[in-house]
Amino acid sequence: MQRIDVLRTFARHRGDSPTVTGPSFGGRVLYGVDHRKATLYNMELSYPSSVCLGLALSLPTEHVYAIEGDGSMLAGMSTLATIARYSPPNLTILVMNNRSYASTGSVPTATGAGKVDLVTAAKGFGIEHAVAVENDAELDENLTIAKTCGKPSFIVVQLAPEDVRTSSKSPALPFDIVEATLGFRRDLEERGLVPTIWAV
Repeated sequence: MQRIDVLRTFARHRGDSPTVTGPSFGGRVLYGVDHRKATLYNMELSYPSSVCLGLALSLPTEHVYAIEGDGSMLAGMSTLATIARYSPPNLTILVMNNRSYASTGSVPTATGAGKVDLVTAAKGFGIEHAVAVENDAELDENLTIAKTCGKPSFIVVQLAPEDVRTSSKSPALPFDIVEATLGFRRDLEERGLVPTIWAV
Protein backbone atom coordinates (compact mmCIF):
# COMPACT_ATOMS: atom_id res chain seq x y z
CA MET A 1 0.00 0.00 0.00
CA GLN A 2 1.05 3.59 -0.55
CA ARG A 3 1.21 5.91 2.47
CA ILE A 4 -1.02 8.54 0.88
CA ASP A 5 -3.77 5.98 0.20
CA VAL A 6 -3.56 4.68 3.77
CA LEU A 7 -3.98 8.18 5.15
CA ARG A 8 -6.92 8.90 2.87
CA THR A 9 -8.67 5.84 4.28
CA PHE A 10 -7.70 6.87 7.80
CA ALA A 11 -9.16 10.34 7.22
CA ARG A 12 -12.56 8.85 6.41
CA HIS A 13 -12.65 7.25 9.86
CA ARG A 14 -10.92 9.90 11.92
CA GLY A 15 -13.26 12.87 11.77
CA ASP A 16 -11.95 15.45 14.27
CA SER A 17 -10.44 12.92 16.67
CA PRO A 18 -7.17 13.92 18.34
CA THR A 19 -4.23 12.48 16.42
CA VAL A 20 -0.48 12.43 17.00
CA THR A 21 1.98 11.56 14.23
CA GLY A 22 5.56 10.41 14.52
CA PRO A 23 8.64 12.02 12.96
CA SER A 24 9.60 12.06 9.27
CA PHE A 25 7.62 13.17 6.25
CA GLY A 26 4.50 11.20 7.21
CA GLY A 27 3.03 14.17 9.06
CA ARG A 28 3.36 16.32 5.95
CA VAL A 29 1.51 13.69 3.95
CA LEU A 30 -1.35 13.69 6.48
CA TYR A 31 -1.41 17.49 6.45
CA GLY A 32 -1.79 17.45 2.68
CA VAL A 33 -4.47 14.77 2.74
CA ASP A 34 -6.69 15.96 5.60
CA HIS A 35 -5.45 18.58 8.05
CA ARG A 36 -7.46 18.85 11.27
CA LYS A 37 -6.76 21.22 14.14
CA ALA A 38 -6.52 18.42 16.73
CA THR A 39 -3.30 17.07 15.22
CA LEU A 40 0.17 17.04 16.72
CA TYR A 41 2.61 16.58 13.85
CA ASN A 42 6.16 15.23 14.01
CA MET A 43 6.21 14.12 17.62
CA GLU A 44 9.67 12.81 18.54
CA LEU A 45 10.70 9.22 17.92
CA SER A 46 8.87 6.72 20.16
CA TYR A 47 6.48 9.23 21.75
CA PRO A 48 3.21 9.26 19.71
CA SER A 49 1.74 6.16 21.38
CA SER A 50 2.74 7.34 24.86
CA VAL A 51 1.17 10.77 24.32
CA CYS A 52 -1.96 9.20 22.89
CA LEU A 53 -2.28 6.85 25.86
CA GLY A 54 -2.47 9.89 28.12
CA LEU A 55 -4.95 11.59 25.81
CA ALA A 56 -7.15 8.50 25.59
CA LEU A 57 -7.29 8.15 29.37
CA SER A 58 -8.03 11.85 29.91
CA LEU A 59 -10.53 12.19 27.03
CA PRO A 60 -12.71 9.08 27.37
CA THR A 61 -15.40 10.46 25.02
CA GLU A 62 -12.93 10.92 22.15
CA HIS A 63 -11.28 8.28 20.00
CA VAL A 64 -7.54 9.00 19.87
CA TYR A 65 -5.12 7.96 17.13
CA ALA A 66 -1.36 7.53 17.15
CA ILE A 67 0.29 7.26 13.74
CA GLU A 68 3.67 5.64 14.20
CA GLY A 69 6.41 4.51 11.88
CA ASP A 70 7.83 1.06 12.46
CA GLY A 71 11.13 2.60 13.59
CA SER A 72 9.38 4.84 16.11
CA MET A 73 7.28 1.94 17.36
CA LEU A 74 10.36 -0.22 17.83
CA ALA A 75 11.92 2.55 19.91
CA GLY A 76 8.87 2.73 22.16
CA MET A 77 7.64 -0.86 22.39
CA SER A 78 7.55 -0.85 26.19
CA THR A 79 4.64 1.62 25.99
CA LEU A 80 2.48 -1.25 24.74
CA ALA A 81 2.74 -2.93 28.14
CA THR A 82 1.17 0.11 29.80
CA ILE A 83 -1.44 0.44 27.07
CA ALA A 84 -2.45 -3.19 27.59
CA ARG A 85 -2.49 -2.70 31.36
CA TYR A 86 -4.89 0.26 31.30
CA SER A 87 -6.61 -0.87 28.10
CA PRO A 88 -8.28 2.36 26.93
CA PRO A 89 -10.99 1.35 24.45
CA ASN A 90 -10.69 4.68 22.60
CA LEU A 91 -7.06 4.32 21.48
CA THR A 92 -5.89 3.17 18.06
CA ILE A 93 -2.24 2.88 17.06
CA LEU A 94 -1.70 2.87 13.30
CA VAL A 95 1.82 1.71 12.43
CA MET A 96 3.18 2.59 9.00
CA ASN A 97 5.49 -0.35 8.37
CA ASN A 98 7.76 0.54 5.47
CA ARG A 99 10.49 -1.56 7.08
CA SER A 100 12.98 1.31 6.95
CA TYR A 101 14.01 4.66 8.37
CA ALA A 102 12.89 6.50 5.25
CA SER A 103 14.07 9.92 6.40
CA THR A 104 17.66 8.68 6.61
CA GLY A 105 17.76 7.14 3.14
CA SER A 106 15.80 3.94 3.74
CA VAL A 107 18.14 2.30 6.25
CA PRO A 108 16.36 -0.98 7.14
CA THR A 109 14.67 -1.28 10.53
CA ALA A 110 14.46 -4.50 12.53
CA THR A 111 11.15 -5.23 10.81
CA GLY A 112 12.94 -5.15 7.46
CA ALA A 113 16.44 -6.40 8.12
CA GLY A 114 15.60 -8.54 11.13
CA LYS A 115 12.85 -10.89 12.24
CA VAL A 116 10.67 -8.57 14.33
CA ASP A 117 6.92 -9.09 13.93
CA LEU A 118 5.19 -6.06 15.44
CA VAL A 119 1.77 -7.72 15.62
CA THR A 120 3.13 -10.73 17.51
CA ALA A 121 4.97 -8.37 19.85
CA ALA A 122 1.84 -6.30 20.53
CA LYS A 123 -0.18 -9.43 21.29
CA GLY A 124 2.59 -10.60 23.59
CA PHE A 125 2.24 -7.36 25.53
CA GLY A 126 -1.49 -8.07 25.89
CA ILE A 127 -3.12 -6.05 23.11
CA GLU A 128 -5.80 -8.36 21.76
CA HIS A 129 -6.86 -6.41 18.67
CA ALA A 130 -3.47 -6.41 16.95
CA VAL A 131 -3.51 -7.05 13.20
CA ALA A 132 -1.49 -6.53 10.04
CA VAL A 133 -3.30 -5.25 6.96
CA GLU A 134 -2.14 -5.32 3.38
CA ASN A 135 -4.93 -3.61 1.44
CA ASP A 136 -7.52 -0.88 1.74
CA ALA A 137 -10.41 -3.23 2.47
CA GLU A 138 -8.58 -4.77 5.44
CA LEU A 139 -7.59 -1.34 6.73
CA ASP A 140 -11.12 -0.01 6.42
CA GLU A 141 -12.55 -3.04 8.22
CA ASN A 142 -10.09 -2.83 11.12
CA LEU A 143 -10.47 0.91 11.59
CA THR A 144 -14.20 0.26 11.93
CA ILE A 145 -13.58 -2.55 14.43
CA ALA A 146 -11.25 -0.27 16.41
CA LYS A 147 -14.12 2.06 17.25
CA THR A 148 -16.40 -0.66 18.56
CA CYS A 149 -14.28 -3.50 19.94
CA GLY A 150 -14.02 -2.03 23.45
CA LYS A 151 -10.24 -2.37 23.68
CA PRO A 152 -7.15 -0.63 22.31
CA SER A 153 -6.28 -1.42 18.71
CA PHE A 154 -2.90 -1.91 17.05
CA ILE A 155 -3.01 -1.91 13.25
CA VAL A 156 0.17 -2.47 11.24
CA VAL A 157 -0.07 -1.34 7.64
CA GLN A 158 2.36 -2.99 5.24
CA LEU A 159 3.64 -0.14 3.07
CA ALA A 160 5.50 -0.26 -0.19
CA PRO A 161 9.18 0.77 0.14
CA GLU A 162 9.62 4.53 0.20
CA ASP A 163 12.36 7.13 0.49
CA VAL A 164 11.76 10.70 1.62
CA ARG A 165 14.02 11.98 -1.15
CA THR A 166 11.86 10.49 -3.88
CA SER A 167 8.49 9.63 -2.30
CA SER A 168 7.52 12.79 -0.44
CA LYS A 169 5.76 15.33 -2.63
CA SER A 170 3.75 16.87 0.20
CA PRO A 171 4.18 20.52 1.18
CA ALA A 172 6.17 21.55 4.22
CA LEU A 173 4.11 22.19 7.34
CA PRO A 174 3.28 25.91 7.63
CA PHE A 175 3.95 25.88 11.39
CA ASP A 176 6.39 24.39 13.86
CA ILE A 177 5.64 21.87 16.61
CA VAL A 178 5.08 24.63 19.18
CA GLU A 179 2.42 26.30 17.04
CA ALA A 180 0.85 22.92 16.32
CA THR A 181 0.72 22.18 20.05
CA LEU A 182 -1.01 25.49 20.80
CA GLY A 183 -3.52 24.91 18.02
CA PHE A 184 -4.14 21.38 19.25
CA ARG A 185 -4.86 22.59 22.79
CA ARG A 186 -7.01 25.47 21.57
CA ASP A 187 -9.15 23.12 19.49
CA LEU A 188 -9.79 20.85 22.49
CA GLU A 189 -10.69 23.90 24.58
CA GLU A 190 -13.12 25.23 21.99
CA ARG A 191 -14.82 21.84 21.88
CA GLY A 192 -15.16 21.80 25.66
CA LEU A 193 -12.95 18.74 26.07
CA VAL A 194 -10.40 20.42 28.33
CA PRO A 195 -10.56 23.52 30.57
CA THR A 196 -9.52 26.82 29.06
CA ILE A 197 -6.21 27.88 30.59
CA TRP A 198 -5.51 31.03 28.60
CA ALA A 199 -7.38 33.74 26.76
CA VAL A 200 -6.68 34.11 23.05
